[in-house]
Amino acid sequence: MKTAAVGTRRFVQVICSMRIGEGPTLSPATRNALRVSYAQYLHFVAENYPELLLKPPELRIDRTMLAEYVGLLRRTNQDVSIVTILHHLRLALRLICPKEDWSWLLTVIKRIAASAPRSTKRYGLVSSDQLFMLGLELMDKAVALSDGLRKVSKTFALQYRDGLLTALLAGTGVRRRTVTALRIGKHLIKSAELWTLEIPAEDMKGKRPLEPYVSRELSARIDLYLRRFRARLPGATSHDGLWPSNKAGPMTGNAIYDAVYRRTKEAFGFGVNLHRFRHASGNLWSIEDPANVRGVKDFLGHTSFEMTEAHYLMSQSRTAGRTLAAAVDRLLLVVHHTNCGRQVPANVPQ
Repeated sequence: MKTAAVGTRRFVQVICSMRIGEGPTLSPATRNALRVSYAQYLHFVAENYPELLLKPPELRIDRTMLAEYVGLLRRTNQDVSIVTILHHLRLALRLICPKEDWSWLLTVIKRIAASAPRSTKRYGLVSSDQLFMLGLELMDKAVALSDGLRKVSKTFALQYRDGLLTALLAGTGVRRRTVTALRIGKHLIKSAELWTLEIPAEDMKGKRPLEPYVSRELSARIDLYLRRFRARLPGATSHDGLWPSNKAGPMTGNAIYDAVYRRTKEAFGFGVNLHRFRHASGNLWSIEDPANVRGVKDFLGHTSFEMTEAHYLMSQSRTAGRTLAAAVDRLLLVVHHTNCGRQVPANVPQ
């Protein structure tokens, strides 16, 4: 018991002194994920090998200990989750002990990943046009119900908000952190009859500014949202967040995730997570313009261009966004529209 107590105290001291990922290339969320993963492993060490906490970090782990740790994780985690945990642990160790060779740990991770059971990714069947149409449908129903009752209830306002969220994610391909940070007048700016998005570098994963293209269709929907629906949400007038929550403040990233996942699950029978919206953009592009499918990289704002190309990132993202919007507009022409009835794009899983 005394040894365990010493191990626990030493564990706390190590955690408090941890310095992981102080470099500018890691986001706060990534640094936190590495800290949590390493802390979880150190807790395992403190419980089972407390004497190792007095030794250097590179001596606190080997293949035998890792196998034991993986066995412990498997009591409460699937192998897919274990791969993520070990991936973060490896990154943390590389930052703590950069001179050590951690390739053996990568080999173990790859073996676990290769043997992990794969679930059927039904959301891979969904493309941006289908998600965009779902967003329009949610908004149209909210408008029709409000018109029918001659009032805008909070329920209708939430439905319109979620529909606009869905359509905006499908039409722009922005990440969760970006869509969560949107502020009226700062990121969402009116230019003549259209709205524009101006995302500063600090709100981008790649730390480069981006201006996703907002279609005329979405601009009109944003006008209606701000004029008629947003103010009906609790606390909406007290902040400039584009997405008021039901708790009198801007929606968090998790709240946005839950709302969109729930709406897509109700519509398709399976939920589509926010990052899959970005994959869906690639699905639509490959169908509509396979010869220029590399343009997806521009649309999503990826930063794998050479330095000479970096100066064209903003204009390329706008061009790519217009290409996707044009594809959606063409598909809208062949989809049957009703004011409040079910709108089912072609090939939507039923």
